[in-house]
Amino acid sequence: MESKFRWAVALSACLIFNFQFPIFNTLRAQESAFEAHRQAMALLPGSVANVSVVDGELYCHSSGVLLKAQRSGQQLLGFWADTSFSKFSEGIEFAVRHPQSGKLYFTMRDKKGRSYLYCGTVEGDKHSFKRVKLGGGWLFNKGMTVHHPTFSTDGNILIFSSADKQRSHGGYDLWYSQFDGKRWSKPLNLGSRINTPGDDISPSIYHDCLLFASNGHKDDANRLNLYATHLVSDRVQGDTVGMLQIGRSRVQRLPEPLNVAFANDFDMAIDTASGFGYWVSSRNASASDSQLFSFAGALDGVQLWGLVSDAFEHTLSGVQVTARQGDKVVCNTLTDQDGFYRMYLQCGQFYDISFQSDGYFVSFETVNTAKSDGELLIAEARRDVRLERLPMGERIYYEDLFGPNADVELSNAGRERLAPLVRFLNDNPATSVQMSLTNDLTDDRTFNRLLTDQRIQSLQAYLYPLLPPTVKITIANGCAGTAGCTNASGVSRLMVVVEE
Repeated sequence: MESKFRWAVALSACLIFNFQFPIFNTLRAQESAFEAHRQAMALLPGSVANVSVVDGELYCHSSGVLLKAQRSGQQLLGFWADTSFSKFSEGIEFAVRHPQSGKLYFTMRDKKGRSYLYCGTVEGDKHSFKRVKLGGGWLFNKGMTVHHPTFSTDGNILIFSSADKQRSHGGYDLWYSQFDGKRWSKPLNLGSRINTPGDDISPSIYHDCLLFASNGHKDDANRLNLYATHLVSDRVQGDTVGMLQIGRSRVQRLPEPLNVAFANDFDMAIDTASGFGYWVSSRNASASDSQLFSFAGALDGVQLWGLVSDAFEHTLSGVQVTARQGDKVVCNTLTDQDGFYRMYLQCGQFYDISFQSDGYFVSFETVNTAKSDGELLIAEARRDVRLERLPMGERIYYEDLFGPNADVELSNAGRERLAPLVRFLNDNPATSVQMSLTNDLTDDRTFNRLLTDQRIQSLQAYLYPLLPPTVKITIANGCAGTAGCTNASGVSRLMVVVEE
């Protein structure tokens, strides 16, 4: 199955000395607790079967050769054939280190295309390895081969993909074997909650979660997508496998950017120690344009997403969405052409989310990212936002900004109502503001005018320290003049006009 996936081939464009293949870097999609971004596009010959991480090093199996990534920090520079492996074999497809014993496990094909599982040590020019027996026999004698092995954190569970026409749910299925201290048990199918009528391949274990690729779910449209589930659960009843009850948890299709519509996302490798991971994806219709992507930070978290629109329910693209904790910005992103935003945040935290766009009041939301469902690796929380436009040149009215009766000070509620206007003027410091304040508290024109003068002073004392000096602001007493304020309606009203 894995051999069907091909990387883009452009040797004339990328072949340089020593058969090094360059990597072309692109920009990060966002900064967040979960930083998912396009790391690079590698132009490699032939087909890629697997990517794997051993001792912090990234490996890629291509055209029958195990290649090792060369990096500067986390920036990929190229891939070279790994001589430490090629000295004893050029047929290694996938390698993984056992977390407890430190032994190297790897798969290797024979001339008939059957994939064996090996275990051993490699030290310089010396190596010692042997085939691994699962359940007391060679798997291919029972119609099975081993692909993409991975271990649980304690090293006692081995999970791999294999095609078994008699015992599988479709094409490739995921299987597991348990180590009892001496030998590996007979492989058991992970069951129909995980395996589908399609292909379920490329397992990786991240903490207590199993990640894998599948094209057998109803929404996959014959394309491979990445999925996640907890290894063991006592919560969901139903299909179970063995005494460990593996396969009981809910299976979740991972959200964007790990999966993208109309793309094949077919392999993942995670360096648990550093929290850095990689996945392979074909983002266009052709399977020959595959790219290597990477992420950093905790994979589990909360995807906050939503729709941003205006007062007329028109969606807004290009809105700046920022997540903060105190004064620290932890994530920045923009709404897409359909008005949607997405960001990944850590679990169990409070974030202040701001939504900002030219010509609109800044909107603020406080979000608690506590998971409502612990079964999911990445939970989802939706928060739709509607931005209010500040109409330039039009009159805006604020009523009852002051305390009761003849109070001259702005009330706390009044300050909160004026806060969006203050934020807007700070975001647009080249504007001018015309204000007129009226107070019809009594039928005594002189009293209303004098009260208004004092309230204007209160407004100035509040506004001036908060606004940039470039904002031109004037506040007129609407109770002055021949008309005055004499209807004793009890209404206090501030009229505001903002102009460019």
